[in-house]
Amino acid sequence: MERYRDPVHGFIEVRPLEKKIIDSAPFQRLRHIKQLAMTHLVFHGAEHTRFGHSLGVMHLVTKAFHMAVENAGNEYKFSRKKIEWYEQILRLIALTHDIGHAPFSHASESVFPDNIEHEDFTEKIIKETEIAGYIRAIGDTLKTRTGQCDITPELICDIYRGRNPGENSEFTFLKSFMDGELDCDKMDYLLRDSLYCGVNYGKYDIDRLLCSLTIDVKDDVPRLAIDYGGLKVFEEFVLARYFMFTEVYFHRTRRYFDFVLGKALEKILPKGMYPQDVESYLRWDDLRVLQECRKKMKQSQYCSSIIERRVYPCVYETSTHATRDSVDLYELMQSLLYEKFGKTSFIADTSDKLPHKIPVQCDVEHEKAVVLLNKRMGKRVSISDESYIIKALANKIGIRRLYAHPDIAESARDFVRNHNR
Repeated sequence: MERYRDPVHGFIEVRPLEKKIIDSAPFQRLRHIKQLAMTHLVFHGAEHTRFGHSLGVMHLVTKAFHMAVENAGNEYKFSRKKIEWYEQILRLIALTHDIGHAPFSHASESVFPDNIEHEDFTEKIIKETEIAGYIRAIGDTLKTRTGQCDITPELICDIYRGRNPGENSEFTFLKSFMDGELDCDKMDYLLRDSLYCGVNYGKYDIDRLLCSLTIDVKDDVPRLAIDYGGLKVFEEFVLARYFMFTEVYFHRTRRYFDFVLGKALEKILPKGMYPQDVESYLRWDDLRVLQECRKKMKQSQYCSSIIERRVYPCVYETSTHATRDSVDLYELMQSLLYEKFGKTSFIADTSDKLPHKIPVQCDVEHEKAVVLLNKRMGKRVSISDESYIIKALANKIGIRRLYAHPDIAESARDFVRNHNR
């Protein structure tokens, strides 16, 4: 076992063949892909990368899986071979889940080829690069030891992307550790982003949340659930995500630079979009984007805005949860400002996100319900039935903003103020 010292989780243990994946060129590229895009231009500490996040998720998913299995007790038992098999599957999914991210992560996905997402590049990289051989080697080692359990690049991709080979309900259960309301991806990035941004919004009691994980069983189908005693820490977890979106991810200046980055990439990328072949795609990282932006500073205001941190001031914005009336008012003000100063002087932005995807009024059997188990009372309910906070956060975050060119920004603000009197 090798160890990585992580600023969030302490020592993270890595197995020899997993280390080969980490040392591979596609994975090392993640050292040059910032986790939070241009957020470092607002919160200067946010220089962390997808590399550390991927290690952190692998660490957490291992703990989460074993805790859920242990807490389930006799309600749902896996054989020792299956526990070893499933743990290794989860570790590999977690380790590679972000390997297909573009430079500056989600902020540059506007220049992907049509009908392509970063998950598609992740799948290609897992299957078409040296990583495929390392995953097969891990599978061969496991098969030799257990006599039956195999792991392939195809299996890793199928489970994570919900294709569920063989309609195995336990594979669906595994996927929920990486994609759902209780997933380890969120568990890591909230704490990591909060730490590096220097804010407290994303903090929650990770140890209590992990200890609350268990397995709900209905018709012999396992499902990741939470013990009744973990209700409050789950609420804390959901609130942490909510506040990170409102205060960090949807910060007005960060959103501005997301837009600017997309426009700059249209200028510097061949044909205005990322290449589809894996080899060419992997040559792009944050460093190369910044290098190309420097070359194009004189030809593109967007490239110079990134390099020199030039910002259009925000002259109008709605509340965090924009109502229909406030959106109508925004659209009216937008048209008036365009008429007064010209449309090309403005940048418009819409920030939308659900704080969670748990149906507020649903049966406990609903596929998106988070099951809350009270074993002492023999009771199983949807967590939304027990939590006022979950109900209260059912409405999506919806913010509309207008940014104005610095030359007319103050005049635009005066216009807005006078119109609102």
